[in-house]
Amino acid sequence: MQKKIALALGAAFSISVAGTVLAASANLFAVVPEHHWSYSAVGQLAKAGIVEGFGGSVYREDVMLTRVEMAAIVAKAIAKADKAGSEDQAVIKKLQAEFAPELNMGSTDNTERRLEKLEKGKSSVKISGDARLRYQSNWNQNATNKDAKNTTRMEQRVRLNISSEVAENVTLLGRVAATNRSNVRGVNELSKTSKNNTVSFDRAEFQWKNKETALSVGRILPALGQGLLWDYNSVDGAMATYNFGNAQLSAGYGDLAAYTASGNTTNAFLANLKVNVGSATNITVGHLNTMSNNFLDKDKNKIQYDLEQTAVGFTTKTGEFTVTGEYVKNSDSKLPANAQDHGYWGRLLWKGIDNSKPGTVGISFDYLSLGNCAIDSYNNPGTLVVSGGNSTTGIGGDGAKGYGFGVQYVVAKNANVEARYYNLKPYDQGKSTFSSYKDSYHLIGNFKF
Repeated sequence: MQKKIALALGAAFSISVAGTVLAASANLFAVVPEHHWSYSAVGQLAKAGIVEGFGGSVYREDVMLTRVEMAAIVAKAIAKADKAGSEDQAVIKKLQAEFAPELNMGSTDNTERRLEKLEKGKSSVKISGDARLRYQSNWNQNATNKDAKNTTRMEQRVRLNISSEVAENVTLLGRVAATNRSNVRGVNELSKTSKNNTVSFDRAEFQWKNKETALSVGRILPALGQGLLWDYNSVDGAMATYNFGNAQLSAGYGDLAAYTASGNTTNAFLANLKVNVGSATNITVGHLNTMSNNFLDKDKNKIQYDLEQTAVGFTTKTGEFTVTGEYVKNSDSKLPANAQDHGYWGRLLWKGIDNSKPGTVGISFDYLSLGNCAIDSYNNPGTLVVSGGNSTTGIGGDGAKGYGFGVQYVVAKNANVEARYYNLKPYDQGKSTFSSYKDSYHLIGNFKF
């Protein structure tokens, strides 16, 4: 019934669209060409939350669709046109003109029946994946200017994503991951080691969605703020999300040990607020509060993991530039008196890659200033490729301050290469026993399938 209403709205709305409308396609089920502009156009609407993929799944620009399938998505966009911004409304009108023949058919040519048959014939299980190869030096800031040899490692990672609709409004989201590390050298060590990790599920999430409300339970992948606190890493728990038009509020509770692999239960409260200000800017407030953090290591020494973090950040895009910034403060009452409890990070990005478009490039400049107790610089659950400090347990150590550069380039569809460099010093050189960390290099190849 909902599809009938959407198609009817599409038909009615299409009559008011000015411009050239293509003649009816001889084959409604002909595939829309791989590089057709409509894929990226619908992708833009999906990022804005106006549409989902065909059959209610997540829309992906690299999945080929027939004209009638694309028209079904466009019809859903038309139904939400009044909630879209002016730029997205223009995209919707352009899509209407392109797929007007399919939209105008409504149910008079059995379009509804054909769509239902297509959906029933499709497998409910969807599989995708990604792979990453990277070389890193001093990623954890363990090596300083007083050391003779830097830390280095090679890393290979493969992940498979599994999605399946198990009931009405309920989807199972899973991910199998394996990471191997070779040629790992510690500070000042002459020999190197290698380790093959076992395959594990880093996501096993049941997600229920109904209109503006979503609930995720199991091994979930939450993200907080702009990514400085927690960036899509595993948590064993639950999180609820509600969309208020241009704002989204999430709150949950879970065990962070699913990611840190410490073996110690680390229950925490997590919350996030994201507000879209226009089509090019968002403001975020993220919060993470560890509720169980009294751990001892094998030598009975206390592992310091006292976190009550609040992060305020933003992302805005103007022309070819995107600016991201985030400030964090750790207000935990158990921090030592001399704790450096706050910090910030910012990034200026020129252009940016699109994995579906070979030849696209992104060049970025980072600056960070993070106190030794501002973030978890041992497990590094944030978005940065460097730890932002040299803690050996979670927080503590010397923090980090300095700059970095990065370049990404798409060499082929769904394949890009990346290079990053960071020059960092301790947060407060006057309180540290060294003046700088050794340089940090990162060479990365990313692949999606």
